[in-house]
Amino acid sequence: MKDGDMIIFPTDTVYGLATRLYDDVGLKNIFELKKRDKSKTIPILVSKIVDINPIAHYNDDALKLMTSFWPGPLTIILKSTQDFFKKTGEATVAVRIPNHYIALNVIDEFGPMRTTSVNQSGERELNCLTKIKEKYGDKVFHIYGEYEGKYGGIPSTIIDMSKNELKVIREGTITFEQLTEALNK
Repeated sequence: MKDGDMIIFPTDTVYGLATRLYDDVGLKNIFELKKRDKSKTIPILVSKIVDINPIAHYNDDALKLMTSFWPGPLTIILKSTQDFFKKTGEATVAVRIPNHYIALNVIDEFGPMRTTSVNQSGERELNCLTKIKEKYGDKVFHIYGEYEGKYGGIPSTIIDMSKNELKVIREGTITFEQLTEALNK
């Protein structure tokens, strides 16, 4: 991948449109391709919890949720490190470890990836590989995926732990009850 490149790969929830973590041109291209509001940040997928350390701060409760639900469909909003804030201007950052071997292999190869669903903002996610190739094949560097089929289809649960307390932003397959149960273990 070179600066500005975008790729598409399957995750355990939906297909992701991604670029390297600090690729500002790639990030701009994602916003333009999706017609996404620039005030909405793009989550970061990592392959290991340790990969979060240069990006965000987390407390014991956030770590408990990470170890309980990752890899998996839980996105956690955390307070950015000072270094990450200086590079991006983002005070908080959403992070996740997906539970899909292709996504994890891509992240291991290219490092943490800014990743969002494959769709136009406000539209349903595309989870059909053939349709993704038809619509985005000439706009991205590479599309990963070995077979036709659907993945999960339900976006991840999003929680905010940036203020060191649990706040559910969007409930996906992981429920509030499951989250509080994990915190109380």
